[in-house]
Amino acid sequence: MMQQNEPPSLRRRDQGAILERTTRIIAVALGVAFIALVLALSILRLAYPYEIEWMEGAMVDHIVRVIHGQPIYTAPSLDFVAWLYPPLYYWVSALVMKLTGIGFFAGRIVSFASTIFTALVLGWMTLRITASKLLGFLTIALYFATYHLTGFYFDIVRNDAFFTFLVVASALPFFWKNRVAPFLSALILVLAFLAKQQAIFFLPPLAFCYWVRNRREGIQFSVVALGLGVVSIFALNAATHGWSNYYMFSIPHAKEVDFVAIRMLGVFPDYALGPLAACTLAMLLLPLLKKEGGGGWSWLGTPTALLILMSLAALMAGAFSLGNEGGYRNVMMPFAAFVVPLLPIALNEVRLAKPEYGRYIYLAIIFQFVALYFNPLSEKMLIASARQRRGGEEFMRKLAAMPGDVFIPYHGFIATQAGKQPHAEILAALDVLPMHATTARRLEAEYDSAYAQHRFSAIIMEESNQFRVDSIAHYTYAGRMLREPNVMLTRVASDATRPEFIFVPK
Repeated sequence: MMQQNEPPSLRRRDQGAILERTTRIIAVALGVAFIALVLALSILRLAYPYEIEWMEGAMVDHIVRVIHGQPIYTAPSLDFVAWLYPPLYYWVSALVMKLTGIGFFAGRIVSFASTIFTALVLGWMTLRITASKLLGFLTIALYFATYHLTGFYFDIVRNDAFFTFLVVASALPFFWKNRVAPFLSALILVLAFLAKQQAIFFLPPLAFCYWVRNRREGIQFSVVALGLGVVSIFALNAATHGWSNYYMFSIPHAKEVDFVAIRMLGVFPDYALGPLAACTLAMLLLPLLKKEGGGGWSWLGTPTALLILMSLAALMAGAFSLGNEGGYRNVMMPFAAFVVPLLPIALNEVRLAKPEYGRYIYLAIIFQFVALYFNPLSEKMLIASARQRRGGEEFMRKLAAMPGDVFIPYHGFIATQAGKQPHAEILAALDVLPMHATTARRLEAEYDSAYAQHRFSAIIMEESNQFRVDSIAHYTYAGRMLREPNVMLTRVASDATRPEFIFVPK
């Protein structure tokens, strides 16, 4: 007998199943590849003994001061000027540094661990909403895939990864429906504020979602968050004799004259409507799907709605930061964290609403992975190679052999590594000068006097497209630190720099 042909509907189902299975395998493979790549790069970078990013050394100087019992927030001087950040990252890194020894590893491992925990929390959130372990895993992988987009800040001595973890963690208790949730969220958000001031952007969405879910919870969260925040500011300011507010609020306020609103618009082509366009589209579509928690006003009290509002808050925070002079990709880390779970969550909602579209959902995730692709070999000073290490060793030998006090304006901790006196990072000092007050004038006079009196036996300036210095008052050019090009590099934005040109007293 002749075998009858398969019905067209059955054939289409088979083709759909094959497509879904194939795209699922590809999505998982891409996810594994991104996770493996970032972990491998981070492991290589963790133990590198010199700067990977140009602000790392100055951050280590802050942490070392905590270990030695010296104040972070104090009168600015040629020897030390604080960055404009709150102190929590320095405190936590100092605890680790007491165990690991003085160097870059402690701050990097705090950032790297924060990245791991952030990814795991995001994956758990997706799992909790979708009940899909696979989508939870893909959320973790998507966050790792933003490593390049956010400037390779997952594993360096900067407070961004730690801050992002705390902000994400502040949303975690909302997923638990118990009495302590609003109190715990408030406490974690205050800790995030003590890591970076931008945490204030995330207070309204958390307060709003708690209030929609339960008005009492909204009030509890708001009162505790605002109360603890105000108390922490006043306590820190009293303990530092007013200097913490000077650095954390007064100087940023003075720098508002350098704010350019048009730069804020870069968040759309470069992030939200650029590499993260698929996630942003999911963020916009989810309110239309809104199956979780039912429809109407009550949906705004669901975890999905909270993630959307936190994404919008992060987008706004990133836009304002990019509007400031020197704003860079790292400020978009919270946006990347909150928006990437929305793509798997939205695709799950589509699959539930329209099962026949389920075969296509992994195509969107593959597209998002492809949009986040980067080639690590094409990035300057991303891989901490043995050649870079040898260049650093040669630099340190030459620096240690120089007599007297040596000033390396654009890098902290390098002088300490060579057994010399540390000095303030020049851009931290430049933040003070626009204040036009007695403190700023005193700092400027200290620099002028040091140059005029030849306090430094040598000043080492940058070989970089970012920092160009043709001459230094009272000093003259005397040669290079390293003959070999492209070693002892540190990243500065998407470029590279290194201390190279030697200036000695005239």
